[in-house]
Amino acid sequence: MPDPRFARRTAWEFDPDPLGSLAERLRVRGELYDLTESNPTRCGFHYEDARIRTALADARNLLYAPDPRGQASARAAVQAYYQARRIDLDPGRIWLTASTSEAYSHLFRLLADAGERVHAPQPGYPLFELLAGQNDLELAAYKLHYDGGAWELDWESLESAWTPQSRLVLLLNPNNPTGAYLRAGEWPRLQAWAAERGLALVVDEVFFDYAFAPDPNRLCDCLQDATALTFVLSGLSKVAALPQMKLGWIVLAGPAGAAAAAIQRLEMILDIYLSVAAPVQNAATELLATAPAIQAQIRARTLANLRELDAGLSASPEVTRFAVEGGWYATLRLPRHHDDETWARRLLEQDSVYLHPGHFYGFSQEGCAVVSLLPREPDFREGIRRLLERVRQAS
Repeated sequence: MPDPRFARRTAWEFDPDPLGSLAERLRVRGELYDLTESNPTRCGFHYEDARIRTALADARNLLYAPDPRGQASARAAVQAYYQARRIDLDPGRIWLTASTSEAYSHLFRLLADAGERVHAPQPGYPLFELLAGQNDLELAAYKLHYDGGAWELDWESLESAWTPQSRLVLLLNPNNPTGAYLRAGEWPRLQAWAAERGLALVVDEVFFDYAFAPDPNRLCDCLQDATALTFVLSGLSKVAALPQMKLGWIVLAGPAGAAAAAIQRLEMILDIYLSVAAPVQNAATELLATAPAIQAQIRARTLANLRELDAGLSASPEVTRFAVEGGWYATLRLPRHHDDETWARRLLEQDSVYLHPGHFYGFSQEGCAVVSLLPREPDFREGIRRLLERVRQAS
C-alpha cells in the first residue's frame, strides 16, 4: 500500500537546529544568556494582571455571535487605538484576525493566485518565506540600503524585482529587525508606483509604538490619501505585549472601487474561518487600555539596553552597530574573520550567549548579528559583556 502523498508546500527542512538545541539545553541548566528573547511575557514586565483577568471573565463569552469582520465592540477598540494616534478610521474597514501571520495569509489569498509574486524587504522577517510558500506564492526580495547612518528603500532593487506576475509589496513600519521606519516623503512615490502597476501595499506596523525618539520625517499614517489598495496590519502581540491573546487586525484604505471589491472578498474569506475567539474580542477594549503602561516599560527597557550596548561598543571598536530607530532589536557588525553563523556558534558554545546570525534575517553583509533589547537588564549586560570579550580574544 503506498504512503500518503504530502503537498510540496510542506516539504520543509525538519533537521534539528543545532544552535537552538544547544540553547535549550543551556536554558534548562540556567546557564543561558538569551539575546534572542522576543517573548515579552518572559521578560519580567509588570502587567495589569487583575484588570486582564477581569476582562476575560465576561458572561458574553458563553454566547456565540459570529461576525466575519469581528465583533463591533472589538473593532471600536481598534478604532480608538488609532484615534489616540490621531488617525480616524471607518470601523467598517477594520477586520479582526487571530494574528498578523493569519492576516498575511488571508491577504495573500485575496490578492494573488498560485505562482504569482510577493515582494518583501531584505533584511526582513524570515516568516515571510514560509507564509508565501504555504500559499503557493513566489517571494521576491527587494533590498533595503544602508548609507552609513540610516536604512532606506532601494528603489532600483524594487523596480528590478517587479514583473507582470507581481501582486503585492510587503513593508514594515518599522522594519524587523533593522528598526527603520518608513519616511513620510517616500510614501506618495511608493503609492504612485504601486497604483501604476496595479499592486497592493501591505504595511506591518506591529512595532510602530516602540520608537526611541520622535522624528518629524517618520511615516505615521499609511492610510491617508491612498492611491493604491493599502492594508495595514497590527495586533495585541506587540501593541499590548500580549502574544498569547491571539488578536490581530487588518485596516483597509485605497480607491473606492478596489476597496469595495476587497471588502466583499475579504469578508467571505474571514467568514470561512471565523478564527477569532469570543473572549479576546469581548476583552479587547480593556486589553488595549493596558497598552500604554506596558509600552512605557518596554520602551524604558529597550532604550536602557541600547544605551548599555552603546557603552560597551564605545570601548570595543571591533564591534559596531547599525542605526536603529525603534522596535525590539539591534543589529551588530562583528569582525569578518568569522562568518555570522560561526560567530553565533562560538558564542553559544564557549560563552553561553545566544544570538541570531544575520543571515537568518537576510543580511547580505558578513558578520552581522541580531540581538533582542527585551531581556532583563542584568542578563543583557552580561550577555553583551561576554560577546565583546569573545571578540577581543579573537582579534
